[in-house]
Amino acid sequence: MRWPRLSPPVVFRLVAGGLVVLILVAAGLHLRHLPRDVGVPDLGPPGSYDPLAAGLARCQALGMKADGDPACAAIWAENRKRFFAPETAR
Repeated sequence: MRWPRLSPPVVFRLVAGGLVVLILVAAGLHLRHLPRDVGVPDLGPPGSYDPLAAGLARCQALGMKADGDPACAAIWAENRKRFFAPETAR
């Protein structure tokens, strides 16, 4: 059986497809070795403690468990109040 001649557009598509596969493999290997620790959230400059920011960070750390937490519901309500009416919430 004889192989058909490869025209330049076919060669270009093969090379482009190979490069896409190579880039995806390289990205996968790179992401595989990234550190998974996100660390402590930044709560602002030192000395400016905001209990709302600390509560939001705690609720974020809880993840899906925060949905049933009444303290998180109150913190989110206060955050919405500050966001939508910033001049009256303080």
